[in-house]
Formats: sequence, structure tokens, C-alpha cells
Amino acid sequence: MKWHRIKAMFLRHLYPLKRDFDLMSDMAYWPLVDTILWGVTGQWLSDTSGVASIVATILIGMILWNIIWRAQSEVGRNLMDEVWNQNLVNLFSTPLTTVEWLVSVVGLSLIKTVITLSIITPVMYFLYDVNVLTLGLWIPVFFGLCVMSGWWIGLIAAGIVLRGGPRAQTIIWTLPGAILPFSAIYFSVDKLPQAMQTISWLLPTTYVMESMRSWLLSGTLSTQFLWISLLINILYLVLAGWFFVRSLAYSKKIGLDRFT
Repeated sequence: MKWHRIKAMFLRHLYPLKRDFDLMSDMAYWPLVDTILWGVTGQWLSDTSGVASIVATILIGMILWNIIWRAQSEVGRNLMDEVWNQNLVNLFSTPLTTVEWLVSVVGLSLIKTVITLSIITPVMYFLYDVNVLTLGLWIPVFFGLCVMSGWWIGLIAAGIVLRGGPRAQTIIWTLPGAILPFSAIYFSVDKLPQAMQTISWLLPTTYVMESMRSWLLSGTLSTQFLWISLLINILYLVLAGWFFVRSLAYSKKIGLDRFT
């Protein structure tokens, strides 16, 4: 693994931030819109129910989902950038290895996630008096588990695109959207229909969200849930990584020129 090649990939995707409104809107505009809308909704629910903590659980749940979204988006979006720019063949005809590419997108996902959080957390605090620091020392744990979830979602989506070709690109955005309602972000799992609850407990994101709500509402937290989330994340990440590598090898075999 050569760090100068990883650095080159960093620069290749960071330079466009200065002039690409699509990238900036994805990192800042839509997260801000979500923060304002869910903040107003949470405030209204808090006022009508008399439970002040509702707005905090909704907004911090939204923060955690933004971490997941940002992590998965960076994997799939970076792949699609190469496809849209007709650069995929050029990229993988260089000495750049699959591992180096993965390391670069993982690093970029962390950088862009931090940028997004640095924008929406102050807004959340000043508009709705919700402080993400109420998660205390559990913040890095929640962050790490959410990032891992985003990575395996992104790898699966990218693998499907590599196998299915450009026409499968919608999966980059629809796959996380399909997982969202099962993750119990804005409500507890027991509010889901029974059949959906079964699927929900197979997702590591559910255990993170339930732990977050438990901590904010009662001040207690099940470490067992966090361990379960970690183990499921590791399993899915290994399987997703294997699927992505196999899909890339398959796509190279039948020809990456179909993406041009």
C-alpha cells in the first residue's frame, strides 16, 4: 500500500469541493434542512405531549443517521464520480490497488462527516437547545458504530453498481433509504409492525438508536446492545468487503469500458 497514491485520491476528491454545489449541498444544505424540519417537528411533539426530551431524541437520532448517510455516500458517490467522469477505466488501469482506493474513500468519509457535523450541531444547539455532548463519553462509540454501518451499506451498493452497470446506480441512494425505516431512528422499535421488527433487529443501526434513546430518556444504557451492534457491523462489513472485491474483479473481467 502506497500512501502517495492514497493522498492523490484524497486530493482528487477534495479539490472539487471548492466549486461543486452538488457536493456542498449534500454535505451542508440537506443536513441543515433536515435539522430545521425535524427540530420544528420535535419541538411541536414535545409541546403537545409534555415530554421535553422528544426533540433531543429526534435530533440526535438525525445526527446519527447523517453519520451513517455520509459514510455510505462517500463510498458509492466516489465510485459514481469516476463513472460520470468516464474515469473508471483510467483509475483502475493505474497501479492504484483496491485496498488503496478503499482506504481513500474511508478517510474521505470521515473528513466529510466531521464537516457536516460541525455545521449542523451548532445550529441544533442554538435553535433547539439540543446538545450532542449529552451523549457524554459514548459519543465516539456511537460515531464509530454508525460509520461502520455506513461503510458496509456503501460497499454493498457500490458492488451492485459494479455488477449491474450504470443502470444500477440508483441503488447508491435507494439502499440506505430502504434501511432507514427499519433502523428506528425517530421512534422505538416496538412502534413498528411485528414483521418489520424482526428485520429491524437484524440491523446494527437499530441497537445504536435504541441505546441512544435509552441514554437520553433514562440515563441508562445497555452495553450489550452496543456489543451486538459491533459484532453485526463487523460481520456485515466483512461480507460487504468481500462482495465489493468480487464485484470489482467480475466487472474488470467483463470489461470496465461498459461504464464509459
